[in-house]
Amino acid sequence: MSTSPVSIFLLGATGYIGGSILKRLLSHPNRRDFEITALVRNADKAELLETQFGVKTVIGSLQDLDKLTTLVERAHIIINTAGCDDEVMIKAILRGLKQRREKTGDVPHFIHTSGTGEFTDNARGEYASDKVYSDLDIPTIEALPPDALHRPGDLLVVAADAEEGYARTYIVMPSEVFGVATGPLVDAGIANPHTLVVPLFVRAALQRGSVSVMGKGITRWTNVHIDDVADFYIRLLDAIMQEPAKVSHGRDGYFILDNGELEMRKILQVIADTLFALGRISTHELIPYAPGEAGQYLINEFIAELMFTNARTKGERGRRELGWAPRHTAQDFLEGLPEEIEILVKKEDGKTGV
Repeated sequence: MSTSPVSIFLLGATGYIGGSILKRLLSHPNRRDFEITALVRNADKAELLETQFGVKTVIGSLQDLDKLTTLVERAHIIINTAGCDDEVMIKAILRGLKQRREKTGDVPHFIHTSGTGEFTDNARGEYASDKVYSDLDIPTIEALPPDALHRPGDLLVVAADAEEGYARTYIVMPSEVFGVATGPLVDAGIANPHTLVVPLFVRAALQRGSVSVMGKGITRWTNVHIDDVADFYIRLLDAIMQEPAKVSHGRDGYFILDNGELEMRKILQVIADTLFALGRISTHELIPYAPGEAGQYLINEFIAELMFTNARTKGERGRRELGWAPRHTAQDFLEGLPEEIEILVKKEDGKTGV
C-alpha cells in the first residue's frame, strides 16, 4: 500500500448504505492512510462529520454538477451510494474521472451502487419466477433491455472502463437490504438507520389500518443484511488498494450481494402480526389491494408494483474474488422484523404527536 494518503470521495455518506460504509472506513485499521471527503447537503451534519469524525465535507447536492465533477477529479477512489438512476449525475461523475486521468495519469476507481431491481419482472405478486441471475453470467446481464431499471446508469459506468478506459469501474448490486444500521454515525443523527422497504410497508399499514398485498404476494427477492453489505465494500476497497489486477472490473465488474431469499408474503405477514399485536391495525390477515389502490399507499403505482416483482439472484463473484462471507440469513431478516417495526412505529408516532 502506498505511503501517500488514499483519497476517497464518498457520495451518500449520510444514507443507509453510505453511512454504514463510512462507519467501517472510520474504524478501518488503515484509517490514517485515508483522506475521506463527503458531499453533504445538511450543514449541521457536515459540521458533525468534520468535528467529531475527521471527515472532510463539502456542502452541496447531487445537482451541483460542476462541484461534483471537481470533487471526483480530486479522488483516487469514488464510492457512489447516492443514486443509480440519475444519468445527469452519473455523467458528471464520469467527467471527473476522465479529467483526473487526463490531467494526472492516475487511473481512478469508481465503485457504483446499483441494485438487483435491474432483474425485476412484472409479476405483480402473482407468481414466483424460476429465473435466477448470477453475477458470473455476464452475457445474460448484457442481454437485459437497455431501459431496464438501473440499466442506463450501469451502461454509462461500464463504458467508462470497457470502452474508453479512463477508469476502473465496479458495479455493486445489493439485493433487498435489511437490518437496522447502528454505530456512532447513527447515534449522532448523521446516518439513516433504516432501509426503504420495511418502513414503506409499515407506514402504509398504519395509514390503511391493515397490511395489504398485491396479487398473491408470492413473488421472491433475495436479501442481504446491511452489515454484510458494508463488509463487502470494505473488502472491495482493500482489494483495489492492494491487488487491483485481481479484481474484476468493467464488463465483468458486477457484484451481486445476497444471502438468502424470501417470499414477499412472509415478510408482510410478520409485519401484520407485529402491528396487530401492538394494537395498531385491525387484523393480522393480509388484505388484497384493489386494482390501482397500492400506489396510494406505496409512494406511487410504479413503486407499488416494484415491491411485488421477482428479483432472484446468485451473488458469486464477491465470494470467489474477495472472500466475502455474509453472516446474516433470510431467517435473521424475519426474526429481526418485530424489533425494527416497534422502532418505526415509535418514530411515526413522534411525527404525528401520538
